Amino acid sequence: MNIQFGGRKKFRAQQVRGLTRTVAVVVAVLLVSAGLVRAPSARADGLLDFTGTTVSGAPFNGASLKGKPVVLWFWAAYCPFCNGEGPHVSAVSAANPRVTFVGISGRGSVGEMEAFISRYNLHFPNLNDADGSLWRQFGVPWQPAYLFINSNGTSDFVNNPTSSMSEQELSDRVKALT
Repeated sequence: MNIQFGGRKKFRAQQVRGLTRTVAVVVAVLLVSAGLVRAPSARADGLLDFTGTTVSGAPFNGASLKGKPVVLWFWAAYCPFCNGEGPHVSAVSAANPRVTFVGISGRGSVGEMEAFISRYNLHFPNLNDADGSLWRQFGVPWQPAYLFINSNGTSDFVNNPTSSMSEQELSDRVKALT
């Protein structure tokens, strides 16, 4: 019979290390989910190489946005946070005519999208992405989400599934683009 007296201590140390790693992963996931940690700013080269169709059926080419300050807003008509942001996005877009806003509506019917656009007086192009292909192309896992792109092509992706962005934060981010 071989008895190891240090085995219990070693096993305990392995448990603590494993628990520490698990806690670190959980904390990281929570921070990312809460929008407290964001992906670093990146160059938007190639990001605007996309096409789509507006909710009204007109073709849209993302390349037309190159060299301009742009806000891409990913929303869904059924999303309570998107509904909370609708009035803010409308007001901030109207107050900043030098910044181009484009809404990308996912997962819904054209009627629901049109009602949302009308309800919040969204006077900028809104794309119909009912199949989620543009959301996938931009790596959007859930709504609401924003991609802020300044005229030199630097971008910042913001995605917070647990709350809506305040009008003040949106306004500050948009003003920073110009």
